[in-house]
Amino acid sequence: MVKKNPLFVVTNGGVDVEQAQGLFDAFVKKLGLDPVIEFIEVIIQALMEQVGGLAALELIRGFLDEVIDALEKVLKVVDPVLAFSLIKR
Repeated sequence: MVKKNPLFVVTNGGVDVEQAQGLFDAFVKKLGLDPVIEFIEVIIQALMEQVGGLAALELIRGFLDEVIDALEKVLKVVDPVLAFSLIKR
């Protein structure tokens, strides 16, 4: 199914144009945060491999909550309107 109005991200002064899958993907591509997201994914994956019980899972959840809170604060500073539309708390 093709969207009627796909979302595109223009970078490098109009030289590069990429299609985004959603608002978050557009935000990541526009700010060039792909390496940061990949790094966070690797860290989360490594932490999840170490989970051996409920205590470790709760510790990792606490860490992930802190990371998400920090990312939300950055988003609120960078683009408050986008933060308002993405953050549902």
